[in-house]
Amino acid sequence: MADLTIARAIHILSIVIWMGGVAFVTMVLIPVIRSTSFKTEQLLIFNAVENRFASIARIVVILSGLSGFYMTYKLNAWGRFLEAQYFWMHAMALVWLMFVIALFVIEPFFIKNHRRMVKDGRNIEDLKKTQLVHIVILVLSLITIFISALGAHGFFY
Repeated sequence: MADLTIARAIHILSIVIWMGGVAFVTMVLIPVIRSTSFKTEQLLIFNAVENRFASIARIVVILSGLSGFYMTYKLNAWGRFLEAQYFWMHAMALVWLMFVIALFVIEPFFIKNHRRMVKDGRNIEDLKKTQLVHIVILVLSLITIFISALGAHGFFY
């Protein structure tokens, strides 16, 4: 049973780092950068910070996924995905999948040329869109964390 406890600890720690970073970028970094007088530097500053965090996020998203799937395996809880009262497990898997797609597909293959955006002078508008996307994913993630904490402690059954 120690392996299950260790997996749970890894799962929680990875999510704290992951969501803490998303919250920081969404609620602190983007608003500060958008309000700065250095309009031409906005996207460059944002990219420098977010690219550094993206490397960390990739690691913790992998760890959270592996630990989550391991706990599901060890508890033989795959059947919970077929039961409505475990909707919070669906939510966790969906948020995790959203971030996997964002970090491993969208960012590296579709948003890889940020320097071109800066040269085109689109940095202010791009940061508005980026902030909106971050707000949506943060709110969905926080709701998922909240309902998952309730669900894991038997609130829904």
